Amino acid sequence: MGKFSGRNREDRHRTGWQCYGSTVLTLCVGIGLSIGAALWVGRWEQVSRQQQFQQQISNLNTALQRSLNRYAELLLSLGDLYRMANNEVSQDEFSRFVQRAVVSYPGIQALEWAPRIPAAERSPYEANPSFGSLNITERNPLGAMVVAAGDRPEYVPVTYIEPLRGNEVALGYDLASDPTRRIALERARDTGKLAATARIRLVQEVAEAQYSFLAFLPIYDAASDQSAMPLAERRQLLDGYVLGVFRVADVVEEALQDLNYDIDFFITDRTAIPQEQFLGAYESESQQVISIENNDWQERLGQGALCPTRADCTLAVNFGQREWAILFLPAPNYVADWQPWGAIATLCIGFLLTVGVTGFVWRSQTTLDRTRELSDLKIRFFSMASHELRTPLSTILLTAQSLDTNQAVLSSAQKQNAIERIHSSAHRMTQLLNDILTLTRAEAERLEFSPEIVDVAAFCNGIMDDIRLQAKIGQTLTTEIAVTDPKAYLDKKLGRSLLHNLLTNALKYSPPPSTIHLQVWNDPKTLYFQIKDSGIGIPAHSQPYIFEAFYRGSNVGDIPGTGLGLAVVKTCVDRHQGSITLRSAPGQGTTITIGLPHAE
Repeated sequence: MGKFSGRNREDRHRTGWQCYGSTVLTLCVGIGLSIGAALWVGRWEQVSRQQQFQQQISNLNTALQRSLNRYAELLLSLGDLYRMANNEVSQDEFSRFVQRAVVSYPGIQALEWAPRIPAAERSPYEANPSFGSLNITERNPLGAMVVAAGDRPEYVPVTYIEPLRGNEVALGYDLASDPTRRIALERARDTGKLAATARIRLVQEVAEAQYSFLAFLPIYDAASDQSAMPLAERRQLLDGYVLGVFRVADVVEEALQDLNYDIDFFITDRTAIPQEQFLGAYESESQQVISIENNDWQERLGQGALCPTRADCTLAVNFGQREWAILFLPAPNYVADWQPWGAIATLCIGFLLTVGVTGFVWRSQTTLDRTRELSDLKIRFFSMASHELRTPLSTILLTAQSLDTNQAVLSSAQKQNAIERIHSSAHRMTQLLNDILTLTRAEAERLEFSPEIVDVAAFCNGIMDDIRLQAKIGQTLTTEIAVTDPKAYLDKKLGRSLLHNLLTNALKYSPPPSTIHLQVWNDPKTLYFQIKDSGIGIPAHSQPYIFEAFYRGSNVGDIPGTGLGLAVVKTCVDRHQGSITLRSAPGQGTTITIGLPHAE
């Protein structure tokens, strides 16, 4: 058996690769763009996250700077009070003036007045009943408070203090007795500006793990213009200091009471000596400042993209001629709470769009290829039809003309041969048109399927009788019917087309002498038809395509044919939801087995 095709297989493979190529290209481009967009969005999210982090640390830094500025303004206003009163401010006046500020600002431990007392005036000062007979005190080298301060040229004892409760031990304490405090006192005295100390331990401090600082504002003799005087003379005009007492923890916690970010930070005093620069570390989880110094920030620095280097996350605040550096670091919760949802969503949406566009391209390319194939099929069909129909039509026309012209001289046998040629040509045309109609209806999904009860033996014998009329001399057709049920339920029209095409092909491609054998049998679920011939066979490379329309085996030579027969067979089998198997080799014949399930 064999078939032919008017379509080049290489063209079909090339078209298939073009379809796959455009689809794969679309898929690769879509995936690439999706990944690129996701990376861009991820980078944008990271930059936004960094900007958010920078904005938040700026907010924290600004809040702390504003609190320190408020403290500075408060001390300056207290200095104005002394100037307006010619430095004559009583303890009651001092308390009334600062009492509200102390209550309003929890970051203030105390506000104080400390006059400058020369050594010659120490005794009258300590005996002054208006001060409550204060004794000027100091700490010994072990840190314990000593009732009587040692001899020195001058003293700066704490005289007024608000609030007094909790700060009683600081009354009379000579601020100049401590080197750290004395440095700030001298800087304030010499510059005439507010000056803060480095970190200290307050004399009234109970907890040892608390760092504090003082801020001094010098008060000069109100009757003199000290700004134009030499430094030595201006020092002699100093009356004393108004000062604020602050704990680092209280200052920070007050400044950040309205801000709640998952950001930790470390405060250092750049103005201090290296071993005394650490002021405290703020933990966002507990919202508290601890004064235990460790190197935890060094381990956390650079672990995330938010704070790759120390300079990226360090801001400064200024207070009392000192500069504090604040190193901000994202807390563990800050990093853990962030997920690149935008990048993930972009990637998912990109993949979905890619799948959608790829599917659209695939369908469009498939439709386009199908349209091209149908166009090619139409061209081949018209070419084939014009060729295949022309031959029988010419035979019919010439034979009819011969009968008409030579009717008187032709013998009865010659006339009968002419009529048989006309019948044969007409039958050939009918078969061709039926095959075309079957394929066309199947393509349009309009091929009818009307099963009925059929006598298997009578059905097969009838078809074999018709086929025997087409057999050549030396061709033998045999039948073997071994069915347990003589009746079958199938579409009689499709079944006839199926067997007729198989047997016709067997005759066409089996040169005499040869035998074509039809065997029919069944099992409980399936009716089988097997057609076996001893013809030219089908090459192995042609067998995968042999059931496609217009395809013929490469070994058919000049044997005429349309390439539709086995396509019609396959269509009829598919309409029955059956199966078809092929076993063939060149020069060894072909065996085709059809299995049709029993229709319900």
